[in-house]
Amino acid sequence: MTNFKRVCALGLAVSLIPCVATAQDWSGVYGGLTLGYTFHDAKHRFSNGAPSDDSDPDGVLYGGFAGYALQSGQMVYGIEVTAEGSSASGSFTNLSGATSGGKAELNVQGAVRAILGYAGNLGTYPALFYGAAGWAVGDFDFRGGPSATPAAGRYSDTLDGFTIGLGMDTRLGNNFSIRTEYTYTDYGKSSGNLAPGFPGVQMPVSVNQHAFRIGLRKDF
Repeated sequence: MTNFKRVCALGLAVSLIPCVATAQDWSGVYGGLTLGYTFHDAKHRFSNGAPSDDSDPDGVLYGGFAGYALQSGQMVYGIEVTAEGSSASGSFTNLSGATSGGKAELNVQGAVRAILGYAGNLGTYPALFYGAAGWAVGDFDFRGGPSATPAAGRYSDTLDGFTIGLGMDTRLGNNFSIRTEYTYTDYGKSSGNLAPGFPGVQMPVSVNQHAFRIGLRKDF
């Protein structure tokens, strides 16, 4: 029976070797590049009563991130900054009742986020499953007015609001990981005068963003 117990103990130890071998430390400085796709809920309204509508811009995101993390057991805590350029654009023409038109474009955006993660495995690959929450800033251009020509009036604004997300970094070796991530950002509401076409008209625009990204992370 004693030998049997020894064999069982040895078998258990051997079975645990892959788990130990794939354990990873996610502490330290890291950075990377991302490519993604974004779409927005952008609701345009007009102070003169022209019909409201959605421009809903969408397009490509491209940028990078950098951060620092500390690991305690399997829990990972960190802070991260992101910066991205964007091709997202959308427009509408509303011909019901009084005519209106509008357009919204996202130029650049960035965020500062707190990271809370769990160090585990995805199959045989070490993986960091994480949630993120923080504050985002975006630079937008808005056009529109009570006409079928969105370019008739225009203004630019820098919006900010909270951002949350879920993601996973899957380590492939040599401190490189593949990142996949989804984020939601509430940019709140902007409002500006539609000069030169309609200097007496204000066009408030409320903006929410959804974004999906894939990227490459390097731990230093």
